[in-house]
Amino acid sequence: MPRRKTKHITGIKGTGTEDYSVVWRVFECPRIGCYQLLRISEDDIVKLWDCSKEVKSAIKNFIKEYYRRKPGYDELIEATLEKCIQSRKSHSEKIPAVKCSKCGQKIYIDDEFLKATKNSRWKYCRVCEWLQPLENFDFHKPNTGGFRSRRQLECKICKKTKINPFLNPLRTSDQHREAAQRRRLYGIVSGDLGKIDSKDIFEKFERKCFNCGKQIEFKNGKIIGGALDHTLPARYLWPLTTKNATLLCNECNNKKHDKWPFEFYDKKKLKKLAVLTGIPFDLLNGPPKLNPEALKKILANIDKFIEDWIEYPEDIKKIRSLILELEGIDIFERAKHVPDYLKEE
Repeated sequence: MPRRKTKHITGIKGTGTEDYSVVWRVFECPRIGCYQLLRISEDDIVKLWDCSKEVKSAIKNFIKEYYRRKPGYDELIEATLEKCIQSRKSHSEKIPAVKCSKCGQKIYIDDEFLKATKNSRWKYCRVCEWLQPLENFDFHKPNTGGFRSRRQLECKICKKTKINPFLNPLRTSDQHREAAQRRRLYGIVSGDLGKIDSKDIFEKFERKCFNCGKQIEFKNGKIIGGALDHTLPARYLWPLTTKNATLLCNECNNKKHDKWPFEFYDKKKLKKLAVLTGIPFDLLNGPPKLNPEALKKILANIDKFIEDWIEYPEDIKKIRSLILELEGIDIFERAKHVPDYLKEE
């Protein structure tokens, strides 16, 4: 079907003086009394320790199994780089360092530095060119081109106020229909076809983010500054209903992205969530699990599932991989007919 180009066609951008895909570690000088903010790019850390080969290999393997593994690109990069540095340190006495531009204090760039700055990863927005925390950028499929953030190039504010108003009118009727069809298919499989009562959920969670407690507004039938989260991720084919949805602020919703409840909430919050949503505590506190009703529907007629979803081959591959990983069942082996291109990695 005819589609608009997905590359950067808006012409909305900054001066181009910064690389908007680079991730920076932002930190304060450790010397007492010196409050200078410093930064070093993760690309430079890779070069200092000669870890390019290890990092590129890790990214390549992650992308190859993109639909098979749980989300964890940031953790993968952190662990790979840390392991590489520890290996290099064991064979070398010299640890690279940078100097504070204000007081000259040396800061050693090693695995301990990585641990200390793990939650201080920033990048530039392509539009406003502000250096911002990664949480201010929506996720994007990881890129094989280099050691990058897996985040979009534009921050959420610029995306909402400048990019989307330009691109949305360019979407064709076929694209709108395609998006609706994909949502409908996921809804049929997961059982997620009922109408959501946002106001009911808003009141149930006392008008605030369940995770951080931030106040959220409800105006003209819409939630402002927050979102309804799939408590049990849609990635595992669970439905979103008025009964089981969780109210989160936009920042916490982005952080939870595809995580299973026990991977994001502490035990105290999980107990409260079990009461509010009616989802069994053992399910919330256990490992990721596919929706058994969705699995039953797919296995009941795999050939019909493939036929219904044939327009979306990547979705078929993703669902197949999840069932294989979590249930040990290869749906392609049970199907009568599977196009060869669906079997390709």
